[in-house]
Order: sequence, then C-alpha cells, then structure tokens
Amino acid sequence: MNHQIFNSLLQQPALLILLIAFTVLMALMIPAYFYAYRPKQNSTEWIARLDRRSFRPLTAGALSSADIVWSLIAMFCAAFLWVSHYLIWKGSAWFRPALKTSIPIAVVALSVYLILRLMNSKPLPAILASAAGAASIFNQPKAMALFSLSLLFLYLWICAPYDAPLFFNAIWLGLSAAAYGLALLYSFPLIWAAPFYCGVYIAMQIIRYKNGKPEARRKKLILSVLLLLLLLIFGLIAVWLAFCVKRQKGAPIDLLRSFSFYKSLFPALFSRLSTLLRRQSYWHSLVFCDAFCFIAGVIAMVPLLHGLIKLRDTRCLFLLLLLPCLLLAWYFSACYAMIPVFALIIGRCWSAYAERSRPLYAAGFAATYILFLFVELFLH
Repeated sequence: MNHQIFNSLLQQPALLILLIAFTVLMALMIPAYFYAYRPKQNSTEWIARLDRRSFRPLTAGALSSADIVWSLIAMFCAAFLWVSHYLIWKGSAWFRPALKTSIPIAVVALSVYLILRLMNSKPLPAILASAAGAASIFNQPKAMALFSLSLLFLYLWICAPYDAPLFFNAIWLGLSAAAYGLALLYSFPLIWAAPFYCGVYIAMQIIRYKNGKPEARRKKLILSVLLLLLLLIFGLIAVWLAFCVKRQKGAPIDLLRSFSFYKSLFPALFSRLSTLLRRQSYWHSLVFCDAFCFIAGVIAMVPLLHGLIKLRDTRCLFLLLLLPCLLLAWYFSACYAMIPVFALIIGRCWSAYAERSRPLYAAGFAATYILFLFVELFLH
C-alpha cells in the first residue's frame, strides 16, 4: 500500500505516538459526557428520566440577530485556521490559492454552525465544532461546501410544521436539491448520498400525510410529488448543461437548442453511475490530518448513540443515517466526504456539555483538537 497516512507513520514513528495521544485525550469526551449528563444534585431531574421517551419531530431552534456575529466568527476562525495550516504545510508561496480556497471552507463552517444552532446548540460549541471541522477539510472543499449547504437546506425543510404552506417550504427542498446537484459537479461520487435524500423525502411525506389536516394532506402530497419531479427534470438538465459548459462542449444557448445534448444525457449518466462500483483505493483519498476528525468523530458517536437509543433524540438519527451512505462513497469511489457530518456529530457532543453547564469541556477538547492538528505539521 502506498498511501499518505501509512507512509507517514512508517517514516515518522512520532506521528503514531501523536495519534495514540490524541485518541486517548479525545476519548475523555465519553466519560466527560456521561459525567455532565448526571442528574444535578438536590434536584428531581432523575425522576423525569424514568419516563419512557419517544422520538419527536425535528424542530428548528430560533436564531437571533446575534447569530450573524457568531456565524461570522465561526467562518473567520475556520478560514484563519485552514489558511494557517495550509501555509505551514505548503509554504508562503501558496498564499493566494489558500486565500481563495478559504471561501468554501468558510461556507462549510457557516453551514455546520447554522445546523447545530437549529438543533438548539449553544453558540460556543457550535462555533468550536464548525471551525475545527471546517479547518480539517483538505479534499474537495468546493464539493464539501455545497454538500454542507444542501444538508442545511434539507434540515430546514424537514423542520417545517406538518401543516405549513407547501410552496414557501418547498423552497428549502429546492435549494437543497440545487446545492446537492452542484456538489455532484465537483464530486460525482457524492451520488452515494442520494438514498439518504430519497429516504428522508419519503419518510417526511408519510409522516406529514399521517399527521396533516385530512382535507388538505392529499392535495399537498400530490403537488409535492409533482413539484419534485419537475425539479428533478429541470435540475438534471441544468447540472448536465453546467457539466457540458465546464467541459467546453459549447455555449449554453446552443446546447439547449441541440437534440444531441438531450440525447446524450442519460447514456452519460449511466456511464458515470457504472463507475461507482469500480472500487478504487480509498486510502489514497486521505491526507494525514484527516485522521484527527475521523478519530474524534468516531469517539463522539458514543454520545450520539446514547442520545439516539436512550434519549430518543431524532437529531441523532438524522446524523447517523447519513454516515452509511458516505462510508459507501469513500469505500467504493474514494470520495471522503465525512468531515462535515463528523463535525456535526462532534458538535452534538460538545453541545451536551454546554447544555449541562460545562462549556469549558467543549473549549478544552476543541483546543486539544486544533493543537494536535498543527503539531502534526512540525513532525513531518
């Protein structure tokens, strides 16, 4: 095997010690979570936990005007950390490319921050998780930015009330589909996440049909499906048009007037889909610093599973269901797109600390994460 992570470990044994130390320190997130989760002394909180919980609909937490400032801080911190890391790694001659790439990094941070805030996270853990996660992205930043935006818009659509007006809330679904389609232009293997989107749409339509007003739910369901089909048709044509223009196959107006443009769409699509099962070397898609977010994300899945199984938290279910699709994208197509989702999972864990009046735990683990991210550069 000739990939960056294993080569680095073989050439620099100190990096193995670094990873072990990082794993040990970040593993403390688990006992810290359960310590913070304990019922407060001299309270009746433990009584409420005896009741059997059930999954509740996802709801969007209210944002305030202060979130404009906090989101800008998250974006700036992510961009600053990423540019600093990249310049230490590559050298000052790469300042302009690094500055340009910091824009999609900031978009990832914004998306992760807003999703966590909509999940009722406190601002501090949302800033820390979004900045640390976005600063770890060194593969396909444009695709990750668009994919993160797509998840943000999808979450907003899911959180709409059952009897909310169709056309206003359909905008979120349309924006999610548009961002996802653009992400496929930069990284087609993200099509592996399509089952997640389809499953979420079908599940939400079933739930809304069962819980909606009887006199309106059938009409809303039919209109929603028709609008989705139109969106998929025009979206597919738009993505194919952007792909052809990107490959310099002609001007947009000329392509839309050409019958061969439409004729070649589905053969090209099936040809691309057939490449998804041609397994590539998934290790080659990674750089060494990807290990930090992966390790922290896997550790943070323990609190996530606790939230899912014990607390019946639907937010945990939303994050967990996305991971298998992204694992398949990585395994079969060497597309490593898990960092934004791991950042959200880590953010949920750190949010629990803040909710239980332990914000310093989140700050400490975030500082540890960023410290190790930079120490790794000096050991190469």
